[in-house]
Amino acid sequence: MNRHIRRFAVAGLVAVWALSGSGCSTATKFGYNHLDWFAKREIGKYFDLTQRQEDWFKPRFEALWLWHRHEQLPLYVADLRSLAEQAQQPLSREHITQALTMIQGHVRRTLERATPETVTLLAMLDDAQVASLLEEVDDNIAEAAEKLEDQTDEDRREDAVKRVKNWMEDRYGRLSDDQKALIEDWSRTRESRPAEWLDHSRRWRDAFALTLASRDEPGFAERAAHLLFDDAALVPEHLLALRQRNEDRWLDLAAAISAITTERQRAKLVDYISDFAKDFDKLAQQRRD
Repeated sequence: MNRHIRRFAVAGLVAVWALSGSGCSTATKFGYNHLDWFAKREIGKYFDLTQRQEDWFKPRFEALWLWHRHEQLPLYVADLRSLAEQAQQPLSREHITQALTMIQGHVRRTLERATPETVTLLAMLDDAQVASLLEEVDDNIAEAAEKLEDQTDEDRREDAVKRVKNWMEDRYGRLSDDQKALIEDWSRTRESRPAEWLDHSRRWRDAFALTLASRDEPGFAERAAHLLFDDAALVPEHLLALRQRNEDRWLDLAAAISAITTERQRAKLVDYISDFAKDFDKLAQQRRD
């Protein structure tokens, strides 16, 4: 559940990576150039800013945005161009792990840069805004609980297969029967404990509520930052281990699929990566009016 709040906390900047997952560079450029609007929309899902808060937020988001555009996007470009070179050949598990580490590093730097402003904004909330924020968290949990009741394990497995197939086809194009079979095999070994993750979400929500209730007390910034930006916050050890096992299985799957890609599929992946490198390069050079 902290991932939902993190989306608000970062106020849309890291969403450029999510936008790139759409497979549409036009959407990426449009989304990035209108991040101020997206940021306010994300915050608006949780509470309405007062005029004083909006006046405080606007220049700080602008500074974060400019830092990201001119200091971070060039790093994205360099990394993506290097990845495009590697993608001309099948990507090994090590290559894919390095790419994931690269993305996570970019996200982490932006999170770290956004943290002080995020926790300061949370400290500025009044009781009504806190109630609205927690209500949205409760709605997300209730929606997840309803979905859990409605879906069987087989439904969840089929959903996972569909998501991964779509993700792979965005990058490689049409998959072969052998590649699809690899995804089916992966889905049967993937561990899913949705009820336990739902319980974790409820524990996280209660801890977050207690933290917000202490927003006028010393140490609030550190407590809030831990809950918002630490993916392991309050997660039981056995679920952390499960998450790691699933990540390892996904890396094995991605490497196995890459190992049997055709030259045409690899060319599509190279174009996919290169297009975003070009878009980010253009965005990095743009100046705000």
